[in-house]
Amino acid sequence: MIYADSTAILARPSGKLEWLDFTLNPYQGCTFACTYCYAAFFAPEEEQRERWGQWVRVKTNALAKLRHSRQDVHGKTVLMSSATDPYQPIEAKLELTRSLLPILAQRGAHLSVLSRSPLVTRDIDLFQTFEHVNVTMSITTDSDEVRQRFEPQCASIDRRLQAITQLSNAGLRTSINVAPLLPLYDAQAFAQRIIASGVSRVHIGTFHETRGPFASGTRQPALAIAREMGWTEERRELVAAELRGYLNQATHHRFAA
Repeated sequence: MIYADSTAILARPSGKLEWLDFTLNPYQGCTFACTYCYAAFFAPEEEQRERWGQWVRVKTNALAKLRHSRQDVHGKTVLMSSATDPYQPIEAKLELTRSLLPILAQRGAHLSVLSRSPLVTRDIDLFQTFEHVNVTMSITTDSDEVRQRFEPQCASIDRRLQAITQLSNAGLRTSINVAPLLPLYDAQAFAQRIIASGVSRVHIGTFHETRGPFASGTRQPALAIAREMGWTEERRELVAAELRGYLNQATHHRFAA
């Protein structure tokens, strides 16, 4: 665990996220240890990249920075978070992410939350104070056996589906992010469970393989596991199309992107 000040808390995104107005990352690094995580490429030091999943940096001045920020977020979309999960295990104790939510709500921000942690349900009361909010849960497979290979420190598939269902039942706009799509045992049954969760949107994405020396691609540990499991690019695309088909067929409209 690293405690350190941050020079800024609201950032202007670029690249694939440039459609957003701001990103807000209360933490740097991550202890969920996902083998594929692109965010590891953005760690400033090689040692941090090699130890990805074993450390997290707490931005101790995040609350003060946001309180004193002159950035106008009224009506602007703020993504929490782009390079880390805002609901790190340590968040249960520190409540850093939770402390930032009332300020964003008071200033009229449109909040978008991306997490893979059931801890996100703790903040339903604060999410309900936003005029515009969307909570997205990352659920990449229907198999805990697969999850344990690719996402060893993450909550079970059942717990994540239960969490997003609870958020939907609380009247919040919700989504599921199936990215990167990992091996599935039963795409049709998985689609049915997704629909039953009450989400209004599903994003499906496969591995992003890159050849550049510094780019947000899929990390080698995940690619090695995928090769071992026969999770080829061709297979990934076929299963992605199958899952989209079941989702769209069941809802009679374009449900999955």
